[in-house]
Amino acid sequence: MSALSFYAKKAGRVLKNEGLFIVLYKVYKRLCGNTTYRDWIAGNELNLTSAERFDYEPLISVVIPVYNVDSQMLRDCINSVLAQTYRNFEIILVDDASTMDSVRTVLAEYDPELATANSIGQNSTIPLEDRQKVKVIYRTSNGHISRSTNDGIEAASGEFVALCDCDDLFSVNALYEMVKLLNQDRTLDYIYSDEDKVDETGKVRRDPFFKPDWSPETFMSLNYTCHLSMYRKSILDQVGGLRVGLEGSQDYDLVLRVMEVTNRIGHVPKILYHWRMRKESTASAMTAKPYVLEATEKAKRDALERRGLIADLSWIDEVTMLRVTYQPQNHPLVSIVIPSKDNVKVLFQCLDSIVEKTKYQNYELVIVDNGSNDENRSTIEGKVKELQGKNIATTYIYEKEEFNFSAMCNRGAKASRGELLLFLNDDIEISSKAEESPYVSAHCEDWLSILAGQAQVSYTGAVGCKLFYPNSIRFQHAGVLNLQIGPGHCLYGSNDNLNYYYGRNILVYNYTVITGACLMVEAEKFWKVGGFDETFPVAYNDVDLCFRLVKAGFYNVCRSDLALVHHESVSRGLDEKSIAKEERRKREMARLYEKNPEFKDGYDPCYNPNLTYDKGDFSFDLSHAYEPMRAIKCPKDLPAYVRDTEKEPKLRYAIESAKLEKDDLCMGGWAYRTYKKDNNHIHTTILLRNESGDTYRLKTRRKYRFDVSRPEDGSIRGLGLVGWETRTMTKKLPAGRYRIGVSIDKVYSYSDTYVDVVHS
Repeated sequence: MSALSFYAKKAGRVLKNEGLFIVLYKVYKRLCGNTTYRDWIAGNELNLTSAERFDYEPLISVVIPVYNVDSQMLRDCINSVLAQTYRNFEIILVDDASTMDSVRTVLAEYDPELATANSIGQNSTIPLEDRQKVKVIYRTSNGHISRSTNDGIEAASGEFVALCDCDDLFSVNALYEMVKLLNQDRTLDYIYSDEDKVDETGKVRRDPFFKPDWSPETFMSLNYTCHLSMYRKSILDQVGGLRVGLEGSQDYDLVLRVMEVTNRIGHVPKILYHWRMRKESTASAMTAKPYVLEATEKAKRDALERRGLIADLSWIDEVTMLRVTYQPQNHPLVSIVIPSKDNVKVLFQCLDSIVEKTKYQNYELVIVDNGSNDENRSTIEGKVKELQGKNIATTYIYEKEEFNFSAMCNRGAKASRGELLLFLNDDIEISSKAEESPYVSAHCEDWLSILAGQAQVSYTGAVGCKLFYPNSIRFQHAGVLNLQIGPGHCLYGSNDNLNYYYGRNILVYNYTVITGACLMVEAEKFWKVGGFDETFPVAYNDVDLCFRLVKAGFYNVCRSDLALVHHESVSRGLDEKSIAKEERRKREMARLYEKNPEFKDGYDPCYNPNLTYDKGDFSFDLSHAYEPMRAIKCPKDLPAYVRDTEKEPKLRYAIESAKLEKDDLCMGGWAYRTYKKDNNHIHTTILLRNESGDTYRLKTRRKYRFDVSRPEDGSIRGLGLVGWETRTMTKKLPAGRYRIGVSIDKVYSYSDTYVDVVHS
């Protein structure tokens, strides 16, 4: 399929489901993608030159290997380091026997030993104070980047070593932000930052990479840490620096070895490094340097051998990366725990698909029933006997009680014999239809061995995979993000036919949360953290379990090469169908964060705070990319407005976030009308009412929200742009407690969400 026909087909789907307005909106956003990043820069990179003094200010050695680089690019690189707001650094330039005379000419301008030795040094425009921070090493023979970098590391005097390519650029606050993090935790041995790319002129920035915190399985997929990287020098000495012979993947190999001697790894979620895009650079394309692929494969194979792991490696052409698929070690028994009740047809579909389409045979089935009627119980017992007659170890646990997913899973786990526990919804189906996705490379028959091999890796916690809705390649699950609005499915409802944000749906990534619909974990790790918390009977029990695994030092994983079919909510029905269920969900979410305060307000080590806080599509957080809205005081009692009533509600909405950030009150959510079909053209107004009865209104910016639930009868369309966000300066509001409401077409309703405005 050509690119034109592909996008035409996609536009047709959007037109049918969401209307022409959203088609035009999406086309505009695609054409203006670079503008979006410029907006993000304008809103988030303010006052970069301001710097404070720290109690701990270690010397940092910035090592820059140099070889046959354009003179202006080299000057720009060196000057970007000299311009750092943090001043306790040295620069070590290592010329790898460049054949271009211009390289030595430029180096001479910065070499303090040549300040009076020749005309170039004498005429240098670089201040002597800056030149005194520079050491220049001239190699007599070309040894390539590993040898030249090692020479720089050996000559380094600093407690830490930061690496930089000779044509790239540091942000002015790069070292300051690194040292700021060190002052929060002086035990860190390796720190990396976010990065973007610049064109050859160094003026056009694009392709920002907002990275997760340290995620070892993500790193096994790709060298996501890359730039800026700063290492404790003693760690570099311990691992022996860069390995000669892995040029092109030398940095990746280095971190693979560093992670084997320390887990004290930190991340600064800010763009501190600008990677130059040149035609011959890996910043432009991995395939620009074919030897990089060979070096990457060797680095991974060597790492697996050092760790005693057996795995298959396979290239993914779409992203030019190498996937690691671990093989189960010592043929472990897998206990598949399936909670179910009065769901015979769906349960049997699940069981039959396991039996018929599972190559890995060392498993047992543990069915936990919390009260099926007598007829269904008898039918299930007959099925169990049938399976046992086929030499399939099957246990049926029946106990009539109120539904409690956590208790059912724990009961099944206690009755299990396996080293590995797989918690599986009864509405999961192992189906070859999932292989219709271009990004599902594993055969469905291999599903259990892939999960088992991953679960046995020492640092792995819970393991899951992609889940598709029936008869589609549309995501129900591809990992769960802990957003500010609460846990939300990554890429929910999107189709698995595009490369989303650095291969999120293609490569194996760590996620903080894996859905309990298909979750495997080693039994020892499961019981170490206490199993499922039975005070979460319905919602967030899987989230709570995953939070506790993360706090125990494990990393949860989504295997994106594998997909199963999820006939979601056949068992219980959708929570959105009743107000009571929604209220229960809110209570359980509040308790989730009371129990796990580390994750409150959207902290997710596998996500990045520069990405949007209210949906899982990895778009940029642009909440600071526009001017604050003016809070306008309204007349008493809003005489021109009509209050919405519970009897015949005209508005449906959610206040998903309301928080104070420095001097701003920031809010976000969604809202739409139930009395008109098209909501894409609406403008939501936010109301703030204080305890004195004064009301203020704020305008909002619209946001695309593919995740907002739609009425089942299809009576309301045009919900794509019902998302909103706004912020206002708190000094423009009287101090006090405010109740938040929404208004559309002067119909208004107040929520149960409050925010306290405090003046500093």
